[in-house]
Amino acid sequence: MSDALAPSNQLAAGKSSGEGLASKPVGRLTVNAAFLREIKDDNRQLKSLWDRLIPMFAHPETAKNHWPELIAGLAELRDQLAIHFSLEEAYGYFDDAVDIAPHLSLTAETLRAQHSTLFSQIRDLADLILELNCEAVEHINKLTRRFKAFKTSFESHEESELKLILASFDDDLGVGD
Repeated sequence: MSDALAPSNQLAAGKSSGEGLASKPVGRLTVNAAFLREIKDDNRQLKSLWDRLIPMFAHPETAKNHWPELIAGLAELRDQLAIHFSLEEAYGYFDDAVDIAPHLSLTAETLRAQHSTLFSQIRDLADLILELNCEAVEHINKLTRRFKAFKTSFESHEESELKLILASFDDDLGVGD
């Protein structure tokens, strides 16, 4: 199985069917090193993109002076997020969390659905910058507001994904038992 977080059923430690104790399957997460490497590389590239873009949106004059870099940066962010979302979905990032902790299913489905919304937003931003006049302050302000709103939404989404995975690990490890 090539999933990064692949569920498997194991008998609880110290219990076997021959000991007369009821065997209880527990979920166990395994980690696929190749997946983790891809996610790590993807996250590094995303951080680098954010680090380049955020300062250029700090002030309208800065955005105006870096307009060609903003055009290229938003297109690159759009493409990187397409990869990012695909990686999360293709490797069972959500399915495995739900297999381990089925009560998290609604959260996982909500987060998965957000991928298309977030991607549409970044695609629209990458398209919008091509239509705007960088000499018009109101156009720069419009783009800046939409970029900041997108950044906030994306960060909230990523934090929620992390919480989902951590919650599934907590369930798998028996935290709070």
